[in-house]
Amino acid sequence: MISGAGQLQPGIFGAEAADIFPQVDSVLIIACGTSSYAGMTAKYWIEQVAGIACNVEIASEYRYRQSVPNPKQLVVVISQSGETADTLAALHHAKAQGHTYTLAICNVPESAIVRETALRFITRAGPEIGVASTKAFTTQLSALFLLTLLLAKANHRLSEDDEKAYLDELRHLPIAVDKVLALEPSIQAWSNHFANKHHALFFRPWAALPDCAGRRAQA
Repeated sequence: MISGAGQLQPGIFGAEAADIFPQVDSVLIIACGTSSYAGMTAKYWIEQVAGIACNVEIASEYRYRQSVPNPKQLVVVISQSGETADTLAALHHAKAQGHTYTLAICNVPESAIVRETALRFITRAGPEIGVASTKAFTTQLSALFLLTLLLAKANHRLSEDDEKAYLDELRHLPIAVDKVLALEPSIQAWSNHFANKHHALFFRPWAALPDCAGRRAQA
């Protein structure tokens, strides 16, 4: 994924990614359910970090309306199984309109969606047991953030220092997740404490807001 120099390489999305990413002028994310929520989060990253317009479409709705194809748009389809019927049909619709820059973010390497896109990223999250789809969602976000960084590089909007900082933060994620999971006993205790309460009012300390000092100074 990362070279010895600590730089992100487009090849993690496929052999053609190095040629495709510099041509991309917008991104269209198509997905259903939890995967669409990952796409909605990525929209903020792609527009803010990469400086590229991004839209998110619910797969079941995209193919039933008249849309304007853009040959330079990267169509990203996201699916845990790679067999989501609506997402697969939306991909077929996009390709029928002339979209050739297609990318699948998926958990199953041999799935239909992966086989039908020009680029792909396999999340390797393992089987999803719970309905909450936590593993799929987390790995999809990670893949989308890597995509954001590569699009930013292709768009000359990512310095080496920023790239290193972002990658360091990504590498820290497993440690951060372990710290959150270690809170389980405390969360159970809090749940027991609040279980019989009928109302709750939560206060967030002002100091906890990341840019509160700047806001107060401006005020």
